[in-house]
Amino acid sequence: MEKAAARVCREAGARVQENVFLRDLNLPGVSVADGRRLEVVANGLPLFHGGQLAVDTSLVSPLTRNGTARRDDALRTARGRKEATYPELLAGGRCRLVVLALEVGGRWSEEAATFVWDLAAARSRSAPSALRKATAQAYYRRWTGLIAFAAANALAASLLEEPLAGTANVDGPEPEFTWVLTEARCEEGPDFSRLPLRA
Repeated sequence: MEKAAARVCREAGARVQENVFLRDLNLPGVSVADGRRLEVVANGLPLFHGGQLAVDTSLVSPLTRNGTARRDDALRTARGRKEATYPELLAGGRCRLVVLALEVGGRWSEEAATFVWDLAAARSRSAPSALRKATAQAYYRRWTGLIAFAAANALAASLLEEPLAGTANVDGPEPEFTWVLTEARCEEGPDFSRLPLRA
């Protein structure tokens, strides 16, 4: 999922670094010996007033180990775990924590869906005004598809005890703008989606 998140941020126009030591961000209170890493650091996006973004992914189960439904909201718990891991990113400084949390089964956190939609809306600003809404929807569809596909592949690889390397399938050049629009028009949407609706 982190490779897919990095790809999405790159296609949205960010300068992206992967597996960055938290200590390399020059945040106050972080020791030079700190070994924590951030999956994706994105710079140059228009979101959050152009602030640096630390994007961390999480795939969680809505079930407990014994197969019963969890009593807590798994997506909210995932966000809480990331906040506990990176408390330095919660102070509202120059780097902001974004958690892309998905549940096994396809449900997305509101934060994840909103982040991808905001990226798509920002990316669509360079399109002709008559095509901006269609462009935003096309990129939203493409990018949620990339992340969902990576999550499904990661889950399958873990169940089959296969290496995770190469399961994201997000290599290659960025597609042309017209191809993204054409791809979105040609594909039939699912009858049911667990993504929050975007207008």
